Amino acid sequence: MFAAYAVERFRIELVALSGLAIAYLAGLVPLTGVFAGFSNPAVITVVEILLVVSVLARTRAVESFAVLIVGLAGGERAVLAVLCLVGAAVSVFMNNIGALALMFPVTLSVCNRLRTPSARMLMPLSFATLLGGMCSLTGTPANLVVNEWRIAQTGGGFGYFDLGSVGGPVAVAGIAWLVLVAPRMLRRHGMETASPESAPGHMLVELHVAPKSPLIGLSLAGATERYAVEVHRVMRDGVHVFARRDDIKISGGDILLAEADLENLEALQASGAATFGGRAAERIEAVVTPESYLIGSRIEDASALEEYRVTVIGLASRRRRIEGMFGDLQIGLGDVLLLAGDRQAMRDAASDAGLLALLPRKTLGARPDAFRSAAIFAIGVILTAIGLAPPEIAFGGVVLAMALTGSLRLREALQDVNWTIVILLGCMIPLGAAVQDTGAARVIANAIVGHLDTTQPWVVTATILVLATVITPFVDNVSVAAVLSPVAAGVASRAGMPVEPLLVAVAIGASLDFLTPFGHHNNTVVMGAAGYRFTDFPRMGLPLVGLSLVVAMIALWLFWI
Repeated sequence: MFAAYAVERFRIELVALSGLAIAYLAGLVPLTGVFAGFSNPAVITVVEILLVVSVLARTRAVESFAVLIVGLAGGERAVLAVLCLVGAAVSVFMNNIGALALMFPVTLSVCNRLRTPSARMLMPLSFATLLGGMCSLTGTPANLVVNEWRIAQTGGGFGYFDLGSVGGPVAVAGIAWLVLVAPRMLRRHGMETASPESAPGHMLVELHVAPKSPLIGLSLAGATERYAVEVHRVMRDGVHVFARRDDIKISGGDILLAEADLENLEALQASGAATFGGRAAERIEAVVTPESYLIGSRIEDASALEEYRVTVIGLASRRRRIEGMFGDLQIGLGDVLLLAGDRQAMRDAASDAGLLALLPRKTLGARPDAFRSAAIFAIGVILTAIGLAPPEIAFGGVVLAMALTGSLRLREALQDVNWTIVILLGCMIPLGAAVQDTGAARVIANAIVGHLDTTQPWVVTATILVLATVITPFVDNVSVAAVLSPVAAGVASRAGMPVEPLLVAVAIGASLDFLTPFGHHNNTVVMGAAGYRFTDFPRMGLPLVGLSLVVAMIALWLFWI
């Protein structure tokens, strides 16, 4: 299964289900334990957190806060610091990929305003979300897996912020390093000119001019000046209009290949001046990931989406060269597609086509009250942090309270849950238990301890930390935690030391995922969106891993060993 995860040729949930089936057929997992992982508190907590995140995302509170601070930050380094700090803070309370999806459109918009290439910001943002996820139980599902092993071994779990005793110092040191070093290390990406035509924050659409539109009579330059809309092509009565840009006047019924900020385009449509993509209220944005089979296709040839009755109505592309009309545009790695269709159909189509759905800028109905939603969530965090309720009960209460107050539309939110990570986690928990129950963990632990000085707990802890760090760039961090947690428990028993330091080492090491673009989905997404090369990740990530290991060992020594 490790090999199958690493080659990334198969869907991770299919690998997890296949591995679980093989384990059952081989007698490694008993019949009563095959689906026990799906009733595990860790899985339940993950689903609850994803539901809560959907509410917080709809309030747009985090995005509004980030944009406000960025507006006051000033220079590029200060803006990078704000984005990294906000991304890390959000990731403390939600899944890493959810935090990136929340901050991704904010970062693209900020880069567009600053005329800064997104490559100067996106990799540090991805790393910052991974760093923030180390600080709490819900920061990443891997932490919940580790917590379940502590409960199994000692009868008591970690407090909500216990992992933050190590993850916090690592996150602070890592973000400081990113802010100080990233602008210089990513300087080559600054050589590219960031223009409105190439900025991913601007969306290319096919704009249909209404018969009585105020656009009528304006030149292309006039449309840009008055409505901040860049017109690249004009089609009139089925034929292209060829003339000098200053001589072309917009007429009623024209079809324009136009580019602008999505909010400007929606404002034009709301005013009745022009329409794009029909009047569909159901729209989402999705990033083209490296595994998408749409790469290289023209928009009008994206038949895979047509099967779901989903259409592409907008494209934010990193390429500067624009030829033909909207249907002729080619889909590339890292592009952002604006999709229209049925809500669930768009989610299914995005998953099937290898797209990462971003936080929707436009949601149905009134937005939930930001203060009330944040207050309810904060109460759940406090209950967990002070030990009054376990995470699955506290956040279950949060979900219930949000549903009763109308902030959470449970049916719609369940459709948006990332079931891939839920299936992966539910399958890996019984497989991790099998590593322990069959004695495999003991065999691995004996092999490790046989080469260690067990009289030095810090040596044993450092070994587990490095082992997790070495594996996680190639395997999903949930799988790393599920497999290494029983190994850590076995090593602790064999070495005669407490299990807690080793489990914390597994949790921290599994999140130090900075060396490859495929080790974590966050890295994969930003690689495509910003056009990074493979070598950019180890070049930027290796020093960060080294710094994180040093800080983590110091914190482990001070608080756990």
